[in-house]
Amino acid sequence: LEAALMAYCKSVGGGGGGGASEESFAKGIGGSKEDHIAEKVAGEVLRSAGSQPSDEAGKESNTTLFEKWIYGTSAAAKEALKGKAAPPAGEYSKGRWIRTLNNQGTCYLYIHTSTYQMQGTRPEDFVDDGKQEEAEDPYENFPSCYKDDMDDAIAKLWKSGKVPLLLCCGDQGYDEVKKLLTSSPKNQLLDVAPFVKGVIATKIKFADHVETARKLAVQAMKAGGILVIDLSTIGSPNWKEKICQVEEYKKSFPIWVLDPNAHKEVDKHGQIFRKEEKKDVGDKDWDEALAESLPSFRIVYLCAFGPDNYEKNVQSEMLPQGKWSALRVKQEFDSKSINLKSLIDTLDSIIHEKVVSSVVTT
Repeated sequence: LEAALMAYCKSVGGGGGGGASEESFAKGIGGSKEDHIAEKVAGEVLRSAGSQPSDEAGKESNTTLFEKWIYGTSAAAKEALKGKAAPPAGEYSKGRWIRTLNNQGTCYLYIHTSTYQMQGTRPEDFVDDGKQEEAEDPYENFPSCYKDDMDDAIAKLWKSGKVPLLLCCGDQGYDEVKKLLTSSPKNQLLDVAPFVKGVIATKIKFADHVETARKLAVQAMKAGGILVIDLSTIGSPNWKEKICQVEEYKKSFPIWVLDPNAHKEVDKHGQIFRKEEKKDVGDKDWDEALAESLPSFRIVYLCAFGPDNYEKNVQSEMLPQGKWSALRVKQEFDSKSINLKSLIDTLDSIIHEKVVSSVVTT
């Protein structure tokens, strides 16, 4: 059965024809058709357990996609069937998730052995037995980092004079990276929807949101945090022509705010700080305090797209030219990058805490 299910995954998730345009798959993991098909199948899988139709029409409506496929005429289905009947969809707890690669070997497809539910994203209760084939990375040469070394990758690009454009390769990756970036109280999230969709859709006036952008930037600067400019699946506004060089807004959010090189020293920052934001911090003047926090300040653009479709969907020509660089964020954690000393220190700390705890209780 498991071999048949894996063959089925490869068959329906193998790419090829289909009526949808490439744009339809823009939000898929990596933007591939295979993942989109897998997600569609997940939404269509079907029937109540143990149902026995009384006629052909009922039989057709209560048949899983897997059963339709395995009893079909394709060579792959005939090879997979090998004379054995496909079992009915049973209770979820009786089965398990298995995975295989699509025909291109670029992504995993997951299917449940009892419900025949198939999806392109990893189920929470999937157990990796270590025997699965490895997926190829079609973008292995694309600038990339893992979530656990994202801070270092961001700092490196910022130091080189580039604002990172984080590519999260799908909604799940986008949600995870967004959660990670916004977990620090030092960081601020700027939603660009009011700039792109307008006041009718968002109920927020353009001018008001320019002021919001300024305030969030100032807060992140003072805290030494990250201003996360959230492009999500919307794309970028035209910063230069619609915001930063417009007479009404350029004193609030000038184009240099989006240039990492402009934040190496406290120079122009007094232009965008309001009077109430120039208060002393302890025994330091506001600009002295800012000079200490500014070296840790960063800006990132965040989007849900992948390396194959980000330029068109983000509308990268709208970003300040020459001042950004794309960086793919892989969703796995890089086990190879674990620092041995840090691991030993952590273990020592845990053991020490347990020893102290046992002494106190006795």
